[in-house]
Amino acid sequence: MTTLDSGFEDALRDAALDDVETTMREEVGPMFKQTARQNFEAYASRNDYDIDHIWQDATLSVDRDDSSVSVRVEWPELTALFEFGVSPHTIEGDPVLHFYYDRIDQWITTESVEWGSETGGIPESRAIRDAQNWLHREVNS
Repeated sequence: MTTLDSGFEDALRDAALDDVETTMREEVGPMFKQTARQNFEAYASRNDYDIDHIWQDATLSVDRDDSSVSVRVEWPELTALFEFGVSPHTIEGDPVLHFYYDRIDQWITTESVEWGSETGGIPESRAIRDAQNWLHREVNS
């Protein structure tokens, strides 16, 4: 009869977590970020947006504890505006707004702005959610 070392289960768990951590850091996380980037690039191209900072500034981290490995991607501030979209709305100043308006090449001072009234707002990109769905299908196939 073969006798297993008393630390066998711990060693096996650690080896499995090592493998999962490496796979997440080197393959799964980067594939997810790349897919989201491709989705954002297509969205930016369709809408004539300059949003390269979204994928350039996104950070990937892999964390591990005694029993699990997690992957986290952090997107830069305001990414959610493009991911979920923004309906036209009124921005109120407190007491006034000051902003530069490219189209007329001048500074504006006003009490409120009907933001998105000409553009219809910002359409949702679904870049991150579609990348998550893609990754889910890849992992489960």
